[in-house]
Amino acid sequence: MPKPTNITGTVADGAVDLIEKVSSPASRAGSAVERAGRMLEENVDPEVIALQMTKNSPNGKRYTADKVLAYGDLYEDSKTKAPLTAKQTRAIIKDQRAQQGNDSEPVLA
Repeated sequence: MPKPTNITGTVADGAVDLIEKVSSPASRAGSAVERAGRMLEENVDPEVIALQMTKNSPNGKRYTADKVLAYGDLYEDSKTKAPLTAKQTRAIIKDQRAQQGNDSEPVLA
């Protein structure tokens, strides 16, 4: 007997994947962090998540269990508030640019 498929889930996954192709890097990164965090909440081994992310990396990046656990920490913090505010980020980038002789104003998403 063929294995039953979840048509609704398959269609929804396809739609999400299509939307992500035109999404911003910030949006895709947020989605990836959320997915890693949710898998960790379900006790998926961080090594398994890291391997999947490494295999899917379009730039040949290597992910580790330690990195995945850090994404889990970020996911947990982000449930309450962002651990880096736009104001803080803009100020730090501006200071860094000033030290490098580039005083242009940073633009954030």
